[in-house]
Amino acid sequence: MKNQFSIIVVLITGALVMLACNGNITPTATKSGNGSLTDPKGSIAYQFELLKAGDAETLRTCFTDRVRNNVTAEAVEKGKSEAAKYTLDDLVASVEMGEYDGKKTAKIKMKNGRTLTTLIETNGNWLADTIWFR
Repeated sequence: MKNQFSIIVVLITGALVMLACNGNITPTATKSGNGSLTDPKGSIAYQFELLKAGDAETLRTCFTDRVRNNVTAEAVEKGKSEAAKYTLDDLVASVEMGEYDGKKTAKIKMKNGRTLTTLIETNGNWLADTIWFR
């Protein structure tokens, strides 16, 4: 009976994570001490921490459907080695708010003036629309 209860808890947790990935709820996985997906800078901070940890599976949920499948373990490992060279302040020097196709956008500009990525607000979460850590 105890094992059946454990299986049910795991199944329910998995279902909630799947819903979260589709943006229907805000999962606790999208929050950390260093940021959350609820604001542009916090979203990059959260993604940066996931990248440094090498957590490709959770990091994948921080991207739009358009590019999500390109967030692979291999890409994360490559990006992880590059991430050591940067701080969050290097990555997010400014945020330019805008709108595209009826959705709020946030262009993230790096300290060197280059664009890091554009985030798109999706169901209250700011998701990256490009793989910025390649």
